[in-house]
Amino acid sequence: MVSTKPNVHIRLREEERKLLKEIAQKYDISESDVVKIALKKLARELGMDNSP
Repeated sequence: MVSTKPNVHIRLREEERKLLKEIAQKYDISESDVVKIALKKLARELGMDNSP
């Protein structure tokens, strides 16, 4: 099955990757979900997101 979701690649320093892994493990979620949550939170803080 082929995914229709677009892929995004990001470069992280070693310490940033370590933080990402630690957060994902702490909350038992994927690293991808950590990035999505952080992006949505930043958008809300900047007033760029109208969802609750």
